[in-house]
Parts: sequence; C-alpha cells; structure tokens
Amino acid sequence: MIGTRISRRTRRIPWGLPRTHLPALVVALIVTIIGPVFVASYSLAMGDPSPRNVPIGVVGSSMDATAISHTLDDTGSELFEVGEYPSLPAAQKALERQQIYAIIDSSVTPATVWISTASGASVGQLLTQHRQALSAVVGTDLKFVDAHPLAPHDPNGLVLFYLALGGTILGFVGAIQTRVNAKDMSLVADFGWDIARSLGVALTMTLVIGPVLGLEALPVLPVWLILAVTMFIAGSVYSFWRVTIGGKWALLPTWITFVIIANPSSGGAVAPELLPAFYEFMGRWLPTGATVRAMRDVTYFPDAVHAEPFVVLGIWAVASSILFAVARVRRYGWGSVPDEVPTPRVATPSVPVPASPLSAGSGPSLVALDGTPPDQHHDDQDEHDRGGRDVEGK
Repeated sequence: MIGTRISRRTRRIPWGLPRTHLPALVVALIVTIIGPVFVASYSLAMGDPSPRNVPIGVVGSSMDATAISHTLDDTGSELFEVGEYPSLPAAQKALERQQIYAIIDSSVTPATVWISTASGASVGQLLTQHRQALSAVVGTDLKFVDAHPLAPHDPNGLVLFYLALGGTILGFVGAIQTRVNAKDMSLVADFGWDIARSLGVALTMTLVIGPVLGLEALPVLPVWLILAVTMFIAGSVYSFWRVTIGGKWALLPTWITFVIIANPSSGGAVAPELLPAFYEFMGRWLPTGATVRAMRDVTYFPDAVHAEPFVVLGIWAVASSILFAVARVRRYGWGSVPDEVPTPRVATPSVPVPASPLSAGSGPSLVALDGTPPDQHHDDQDEHDRGGRDVEGK
C-alpha cells in the first residue's frame, strides 16, 4: 500500500487557486495597482498645468509693474511673480540665465513681451492668454518676441524630453537584458559593458535626432555624454535592486523611480513652475529632470549653463554604481553571479513494472511513475527528504 503526504505545492491560496499560482496572483495584483498609479501620475503632473509663482520681469515704471502684477494675478492665486528690472539688457540677461521666463517691456511703444519658449513653451502660451488684459494696462497693443525660439521641427519643446525618456528606459532595459543573457561575467565586465552600451546607444540617439533627422540642433558631444550618463545611472539602479531583492522584482522599484515619478516631473513636457509642488521638487533632484535641464542648457543656452543638473547627475552616477558594486561584492564576490539553485523535483513512489522481453534478466524492474530510473529516483528522494518536501511511500 502506498501512503502519501500532501506536498506544500498542492496547498490552496485565496480563491481556491493552487499554491503554484501564487506568483501569478502577486504579479496580477501589483500590475493592477501600478496601472492606475502610472496614468494618474502623468495626468496629475502634465494633464492640466497650473502656474505657480512663475517669475517674469517688467521693464518700466513701478506703477506699470504693480498694475501688471495685479492683472496677471487677477484670480488671487499668485500665478506669476513679477520682478522689476532697471533696463531691458538687465532683464534679457536674467532671461538668458533662465531666472525669469518672460519680460514685459512697457517703456517702448508698442509694449513688447519677450518670451523664451526654449525655457518653457507653456509659459509663453499662458502670457498669450492674458494679452488683452495686459494691453489694457500698458495702453497699447503688445508685440511678442521670442528671444530663444524652439527648433522648427520641435514647436512644443518635447524632443529633449523624449531623449531623456528614451535614455532612462533603454538604460535599465539594456541592463536587464545584459544581466539575463550574459550571466557569467565579473563585476568589472558588468561595469565595462554597461559603460560601452550606454555610450553606444546614446551616440546613435544623438546622431539620429540631431544631424541625421534634424529634429533638434544638438551639440553632439555634450548631449551624447549627458545621455550616456543617464543610461548608465538607470542601469546601475536596476542592477542594485537586482542584487538586493532579486531579478524577479528588481524592475518594480526601478520602474516606479524612473517612469512613474522621474519622467513626468522632469520639466521636459511642462515647465517646472507649472507642475504640482511634489513633481517640481522631485524633478529637480531625480536623474531625468537633471538630464532635461542639462541638455536644454547646452542646446539653447550655451553661454549660461547651470552647474546644478550636472552635479545631480554626477551624484546619482557615483552613488548608484557604488551601491551596486558593494551589494554585489558582499553577496557574490568579484566573480560571476552563480545561477539560482534549482528547486528539487518532487519524487514519486516506485512500483514494479514488468520488464520488456527484449531486456536482459527475467525479473521485473522498478521505475518511477515519472519514468525516472531507480538510482536517479532514490537520489531525488534523498535530496527531497533533506528539503522537507518529500512524498513518502510505503
């Protein structure tokens, strides 16, 4: 008589599903949560941009500046922060440094509104909506001049955002594929291929979007290096999570960091001052936002490049690579990462089966129900007994 004990694999989980379905259930629940969070994040950040203390400059009398400020903030929500400048060159210098988004010069006729669509096309659109009210304040019709226009093939200023988006996603996707398909590599080899892959992909993206298609007048060398660093950061962050929590779940925190939070808060599609406070803050210190600002500076404002986005990218690159290296060395050493230990096979009881007439010997031979030879079956049984998940037979 054969006695059996129910394996833990056959136990039931909620809704009567077998235990083997548990990973599928967990993934389904996680995706069910991540789906609406993903859509909500982009909708809240970019669906309805609302200005909040957007800095603009006024050249003219103090009376004009006060009246313009009251006109722009007629809703009482402090949409714009109006500052006075003694002369147009002083205001233009601030516009060049992206300290302000627009200039209203009421000292000339007709009054001129200097905008910078390269800094934020959405801000220029907002000022256009107040055109009639501003004309009434200054007493003349307004003349709009774009001091820093966007590229002809990029009227909405989205190409740099798409470059940053592609860089982050391809960065961690490339790391995923490398770790899965090239397992037997040392830590030095991992870093070497991460750097080579980032440089190669970033170069092709820069050349295709810039010189080949002419979508943006990109300075090839700085944009190439900025994108390469961005891709390296995304790959290092994923690699760190892969070592610490395992390859099955490493994509989840990476996706949340870069796709759900960093991309909509980057300021590439909507000016930072038009984002909700949370996204404005996060965009300043996350890699994607730093990438957009760095590429914008070198492309449209080469004489007024800010150090902050480059410092942010540098900190992320150093910190993510160190964390990955330390976690990997502590867990696996400097060599290749060992394969995961396979789950032992559940052994089945042996039953006598008549031997084939063509086989040597006259007695019946014992084989397992799953076709395993007797010796292999006993080996499996011993290993299974040690794991505590055996099926005992009498």
